[in-house]
Amino acid sequence: MGKKPTQFVFDEFCSNENISHDLSEFVQCGLFYNDKAEKRILYSHQYDSLREAFINRKNIIVTTGTGSGKTECFLLPVIADLLAESVKWENGRMRAMRTMILYPLNALAEDQMIRLRKSLNSRRPNDKGALDWLDTNRYGNRFYFGRYTGSTPVSGSYEKAKNKLRDEKVQMETDWNAANLTAKKSGNTELIYHVPCMESDNGEMWSRQSMQDNSPDILIPNYSMLNVMLMRKIESPIFESTKRWLEEDPKHVFHLIIDELHTYCGTSGTEVAYLIRVLLDRLG
Repeated sequence: MGKKPTQFVFDEFCSNENISHDLSEFVQCGLFYNDKAEKRILYSHQYDSLREAFINRKNIIVTTGTGSGKTECFLLPVIADLLAESVKWENGRMRAMRTMILYPLNALAEDQMIRLRKSLNSRRPNDKGALDWLDTNRYGNRFYFGRYTGSTPVSGSYEKAKNKLRDEKVQMETDWNAANLTAKKSGNTELIYHVPCMESDNGEMWSRQSMQDNSPDILIPNYSMLNVMLMRKIESPIFESTKRWLEEDPKHVFHLIIDELHTYCGTSGTEVAYLIRVLLDRLG
């Protein structure tokens, strides 16, 4: 037998596994975008992770070295499921949390937001961005995502927080405009992905109130905030809508991603294990 190849052109995955090439097209617009239109390579561990999680519906653990592409191993199955479900969204869709990416630290959650903005919320020259692709191929729907940590504006109900919320919005719009201006002057378009997108027609949800009213498809908390959310009434719509979505169709799969798994050891590991049991019970 010949030696298994260590790299695959992404299109090969779709052909080999008999799935829609929508996946290879979409990731080329965002997660794997490059301005030279080069076909992105999948490494064998990324190929195997995508096949086992998306096609064979297995739980996976990825243990590879720093900089080896572990993030793609969990983002690709999430994106693949969103693309598969969104084919049916022509006449609307149920809002629910389809994925939770759990982080031990706010800084790690912030890094992930940059990746998600590029993957799901980009506009590129010649209509080659993720949002452009969704406009053409998914009825203009968006894949919504939001960071939900202590840094997310703002605590409290909308009525109590509306003044603070207004001030936060003004500041974030200022930051967004400044990032766009700097990106244009410098030619470094990557700068705009370091701040929340404040355009009206986009998938990023920047306030707690917006996510409480309409669950994002991808929620990014740390475990401390998740613990609080599970105890408070104000966030209960997020979990209730997700439970209804799971009950709606047996094909609906909730992705729970625990990044930096090696950090959850000892007492903190025990606490997070119990927290996850509470979450799964809450979702039925």
